[in-house]
Amino acid sequence: MHALARFSVRYPTTVLMLILAILLLGYISFQQLGMDLFPDLNNPRLFVEITAGERPPEEMERQFVDRVEATAARGRGVVNVASIAETGRALVTVEYGWQTDMDEAFLDLQKSVADMSQRSDADEVVVSQHDPNAQPVVVAAFYHPQIEDLDALRQTAQNIIRTELIRLPGVAAVELVGERRREVEVLADPYRLEAYGLTAERLAASIQAANRNMSGGSIVEMGRRYVIKGVGEFVSVDELGDLIVAQKTSAVG
Repeated sequence: MHALARFSVRYPTTVLMLILAILLLGYISFQQLGMDLFPDLNNPRLFVEITAGERPPEEMERQFVDRVEATAARGRGVVNVASIAETGRALVTVEYGWQTDMDEAFLDLQKSVADMSQRSDADEVVVSQHDPNAQPVVVAAFYHPQIEDLDALRQTAQNIIRTELIRLPGVAAVELVGERRREVEVLADPYRLEAYGLTAERLAASIQAANRNMSGGSIVEMGRRYVIKGVGEFVSVDELGDLIVAQKTSAVG
């Protein structure tokens, strides 16, 4: 400290020139400093959103979250993995280092959870760079005077309007809320269930197991790869009525 003071007293001109040079460099750097109201930050996070009916949080964590966390933790550049589970929905947040190539990380994570989305009982597994819990920037309501069916309006918004909006530059996600989906309500006779030795949980599990598409792998022929997919989702209510819930065999002898 004393040496610096003696140098400043002995060479005042040199010290003054150094101070002026530092001020000049600071002024030039300030003039070239970019300013943006919404700076483009590549947030090194990916989100895996899982939906699966009305399963309780404990079951969501046991069947889906633990597997996704274990798979994501093995990825390159992963710093932290966190999750939130609620009834019928779970969100896994995968945080990467700032030096990680997020495009490559997105493809790797999507590939690693693709098998789970095909083979598990999850309704939907979506990987995105947009936080599903973030507040929307724009909220729009749609109305059509010639479409009275709400399900038809939902399909129009889902297949046409959402498809066009998601293509706009800078749009991370477009989500539909408040739509009404057609559903089939199954009313079971508790006395007949008891007579056959069945429960409502067994009936629901049988319907859920039958109403799903299965992945059959792939085959390679003539240099081309073909993906095999077993279609099992119900198309009509009659197929639901023909569902075999359980089978019992009796020995004769």
